[in-house]
Amino acid sequence: MKDFAALFTRLDATTRTTEKVAALAEYLEQAPEDDRLWTLALFTGRRPKRLVSAARLRAWAGERAGLPDWLVEESYSIVGDLAETIALLLPEGEPVEGKSLSHWIKYLQGIAHLPDDEKKPAILDAWDQLDATQRLLFDKLVTGGFRVGVSQKLMTRALARVTGQEEAALAHRLMGD
Repeated sequence: MKDFAALFTRLDATTRTTEKVAALAEYLEQAPEDDRLWTLALFTGRRPKRLVSAARLRAWAGERAGLPDWLVEESYSIVGDLAETIALLLPEGEPVEGKSLSHWIKYLQGIAHLPDDEKKPAILDAWDQLDATQRLLFDKLVTGGFRVGVSQKLMTRALARVTGQEEAALAHRLMGD
């Protein structure tokens, strides 16, 4: 997740198309295959469904941070994004090295069908293992709100650069499910 978070940070830090394509291409060249596939899926709009309601996540984050509900609500109204609010409010965790994007997506898939009272300890445990940027991305996956400033065209350009295939052929392959 560390490498995916670094990619996200690079993409978020620029509006230049060439820099975004370069960042994506570098990531795709170096990332493990599972992470490349998940990145492609996420950046082309195929994101997981919401696992937990926003109200529960706010409550759990407030509880973990030791903050009253009103302060969490005020913070959320100022920040405007639940995932970012949670990432900012929670105390720093102790990041665990070596857990990739695909690990965390499989982790979420594993808890998706659990009742909320069983999801809570799993979410809290994950929060404790992630730094702020990784937690932001994790929360975006939990809320089903994963969106990043990368168009399908940029993703296609990066794939073409890495694979040597034509953009049109790759764009066709990315259509549909």
